[in-house]
Amino acid sequence: MALPWKMQDSSTPVKFQPGMKAVAGYIGGDTPHVWTPLEWERYKGIPKLPIFVRSTPGTVAEGRDDGWIAVQQLFALGVPKGKAVAYDKETDISPAQVLGFRSVVEWAGYRVWVYGSRDFVFRNPSRNYWPADYTNVPHWPTRNSRACQYSGNVSTPDGAIDISCIRWWQIRSGKLWT
Repeated sequence: MALPWKMQDSSTPVKFQPGMKAVAGYIGGDTPHVWTPLEWERYKGIPKLPIFVRSTPGTVAEGRDDGWIAVQQLFALGVPKGKAVAYDKETDISPAQVLGFRSVVEWAGYRVWVYGSRDFVFRNPSRNYWPADYTNVPHWPTRNSRACQYSGNVSTPDGAIDISCIRWWQIRSGKLWT
């Protein structure tokens, strides 16, 4: 059996770790740190997944507002249309807010993955999920899980990262930004 493809993410950029195939980082919302263009530049040529965080409940209109901010950031970073962006809901269940975000971001030509804790994420509407399910073993909770964060707060010399397995075809087919 082939080893799973892995993706790292962290609140602030850390050195790209051996064995990783992709990196995820933050473009806005209620994250403590939005990565700067220079921080993203550290990962030139590496597949990247931008994340917009909104871990609090909201309305359709608030989801649309988040979507417009995310699209502005994607344009500013030069992320081509057709690439994936994650909407991080943590433990929040807000179907209307997620639909509002998706309506704007998908209209702008991007794909939306909804991220959150396994016990909550699937209650938000999406075709593409990125659940957090800390088993410390790579796995796929559902067929439409594009990635699965299976290990958190892993120490590296530069700081802690979370580790996800990611479906190989998400990278090979160019769904992530490089």
